[in-house]
Amino acid sequence: MQVIIISPNKTTHQHWHLSPVALRIAAAAAVIMALSLSYTAYQLFSDTPKKQPISVVEKAISPFLTPVPEQIVVAQLTSEQAQMQAYYAKRLGALQAEAFRLKALTDKLAELSGIDIEAEGLDKPAGQGGLAQQQAMPLSEAEFESFFSELENNFDTQSLGLVQLQDYFITEDNIKSAIPTGRPIKKGWISSYYGYRVDPFNGKKTFHHGLDFAGKAGSEVLAVADGIVSWHGTRGGYGEMIEIDHGNGYQSRYAHNKKLVVKLGDRIKKGQAIALMGSTGRSTGPHVHFEVLRDGKTVNPANFVKR
Repeated sequence: MQVIIISPNKTTHQHWHLSPVALRIAAAAAVIMALSLSYTAYQLFSDTPKKQPISVVEKAISPFLTPVPEQIVVAQLTSEQAQMQAYYAKRLGALQAEAFRLKALTDKLAELSGIDIEAEGLDKPAGQGGLAQQQAMPLSEAEFESFFSELENNFDTQSLGLVQLQDYFITEDNIKSAIPTGRPIKKGWISSYYGYRVDPFNGKKTFHHGLDFAGKAGSEVLAVADGIVSWHGTRGGYGEMIEIDHGNGYQSRYAHNKKLVVKLGDRIKKGQAIALMGSTGRSTGPHVHFEVLRDGKTVNPANFVKR
């Protein structure tokens, strides 16, 4: 194919000879150029939203991102739910402490009675079982509270039963030695009496539920009657305290000790050293705060000290 281009004034002209292959290439280039121009015009004048380009950072981290369905909502505890959790955690902690105390008392009573706990299988969790239920439903809040309260009541009943066993093992021959009598120290003096007094910390009129026996720090604190240790450890303003259950409704307490030398559940004899005098808890100096309780209420220890 020949192409001749003549100038406007017809004075000159250009002459090309195009082979069939060159002609096809030129036609293809023209078509491509036309399509490109058409697509560009479409992008410029079309109302179709354009997809934003993906940044280099997005391309880099996209393999590590896990798509999260929109329906998944992260639940957050409300303040009321948090308070409820704290409330039940506190009650659960109290039950756990009571379980340890009751176990220690049970072990001691079994020892006194000659019952072999291991042989009876009482040292292992109670067996439970049953068929799986497909229609099982989660506990409601009211049902959970009901089961929790029932468990607390069971603990109270068990504690009462152990106290009755203690009374049983303290026989008639030992009743006299199980009634608190005498002083809880060998040497010392009474520094505060039972009843209303001026509080040594705030100067106000308050009721003092025991007798304070002052003495030398580290001197022995003595049990005033036979019994079983029913409390052992730190207890608020009492500091390091020991409580002994003597049966027949009697208990005695010995507070502010420097060191406790007996353990929870130990069988104690009258006059036995149970602690060393100290000044722990709410105390102004070395002494033992001595209380006597009858059926859970404090009575004047002076009536027993004078016997």
